[in-house]
Amino acid sequence: MFYLYILIFVVAFIVLARSSDFLVRSLTGLAKFFKISEYMVAFIFMSMATSVPELFVGLSSAVKNIPQFSLGTVLGSNLINITLILGLTIIFGKGLKVESKISRRNFWLIFMLSFFPIMLGSDGLISRGDGLLLILLFVFYITQLTKEREYFTKKVNDFPRKKMASQVFKHFSYLFAGVALLILSSIAIVWSGEIIAKSVAISILSFGIIFVALGTSVPEIVFGIRARMLGHDSMAVGNALGSNAFNATLIVGLTSLINPISVTLSANLISVAIFLFFAFILFNFFVYSREFLSRKEGLVLILIYVLFLVFEYYEYFM
Repeated sequence: MFYLYILIFVVAFIVLARSSDFLVRSLTGLAKFFKISEYMVAFIFMSMATSVPELFVGLSSAVKNIPQFSLGTVLGSNLINITLILGLTIIFGKGLKVESKISRRNFWLIFMLSFFPIMLGSDGLISRGDGLLLILLFVFYITQLTKEREYFTKKVNDFPRKKMASQVFKHFSYLFAGVALLILSSIAIVWSGEIIAKSVAISILSFGIIFVALGTSVPEIVFGIRARMLGHDSMAVGNALGSNAFNATLIVGLTSLINPISVTLSANLISVAIFLFFAFILFNFFVYSREFLSRKEGLVLILIYVLFLVFEYYEYFM
């Protein structure tokens, strides 16, 4: 029976990957039709779509009275976004071109938003009031994005509008199918993952940070690699950074509104915060020192996540 749950867990991973392929195809097509910039699509629409698994984990964990599960998943996912996802995208895509007009203010805004749940939980609780504040910050973040149109200059390659008009229904169909598959597969991952976790001596927070975060980050990983291979570098970067903002504000905010999250200052919480901080600083250095990130930068980002896993391993098993 235990192996059956592992099989379900693996199959759910595969479905998640497939759903991401539907999403990148549909959103690229819709961006062509509506002539929206790649960054706007990635930061808002794709970030929201690929954050659905984290959202489900948050809502379900709040209902089950284990909101710490959601906090761990969000923190782990945000670290994965900056290290593993961008690193794998760079390596498999043989590099990554970063648009020179990326807003410094927007980058640091996402940096601060990513750490807001930790700061709010420093008193031991992310309350409903804190959750409301996070949701207001999410609204502020979206407002700032829509104001910074000058930083979102690169549009998806133009396509004959008449021909695209006949395909809009198909792209919306792919979009809804992708989101539906993503939701169903995320349900399977959480359900089977929770059962598997019962046989492992690990805290709810840590299980979320490592195992569930890896599972819910599959859409971002596949989307990043797929977008880079199709030549949509801005969408790859925008989705990774935008997902961090969605996770830290909207998802933690909604979770804590349903069920306040108790926060214990543990080694796991401190370690993920430290690694996330250094990952942000390092990526920021890469972006503003060059316009094209090579495989060497990708390997460095992945190494940060590997070091984090090594630290977690020694924390529990040594």
